[in-house]
Amino acid sequence: MKISKKIDMSRLPKHVAFIMDGNGRWALRRGMPKRWMGHRRGYEKMIEAVERSAQIGIKVISIYGFSTENWNRPQEELDEIFRLIRDNMHSDTDRLMEKGIKVISMGDITRFPKDLQDKLAEVKEKTKNNNKCIFNLCINYSGKSDIVQAIRKIKDVKSITEKNFGEYLYNSDLPDPDFIVRTSGEYRTSNYMMWQAAYSEWYFPKRMWPDINAKFIDKCIVEFQKRKRRYGAIK
Repeated sequence: MKISKKIDMSRLPKHVAFIMDGNGRWALRRGMPKRWMGHRRGYEKMIEAVERSAQIGIKVISIYGFSTENWNRPQEELDEIFRLIRDNMHSDTDRLMEKGIKVISMGDITRFPKDLQDKLAEVKEKTKNNNKCIFNLCINYSGKSDIVQAIRKIKDVKSITEKNFGEYLYNSDLPDPDFIVRTSGEYRTSNYMMWQAAYSEWYFPKRMWPDINAKFIDKCIVEFQKRKRRYGAIK
């Protein structure tokens, strides 16, 4: 599908982050018996969102796939999420390889089943030399825990400034997100990149994550380009 002509290709955000909210509600509103059925569709849309963003020319795409708070979900729902990863990671890796997308992760993955940790490590290794864009999968992640783990690394507290503190956060080599999109119409930041998002532009469309498509991703970029980023200054 062709990229929308409304997008100014000279003013693309470097880093776009998504909170893919609404999977469970999407399933229940369609009469599906289980919330996890929405996650199946949501997983497919996650890969589509990464591919479309890369096609547009976004260099870093972060997706909040699983928060530390999500462990409070029903075990059946958690098991289905893990099964989705097991069943699809191999074929999806091939798709991402074809498009030059590098996969990394952000968060503490040690709580996940060992086989999932191993699969993720394989994906990272296989895609590590891809350079078209980076897919930063945020799993077992929270902004608070990110800040706490950063503080624990610091040996000389007096040396810390606002400029260098970010060096201790997860994936500190990534640029801060320019634009963060949370689907489903919920107006919450949900503990997502609390430090990194200090000056991010936010967008809260009502569309549920399983209903997104290429046109939606294009619309998000157009929405970002309408914003005037002043960083507290007056131009």
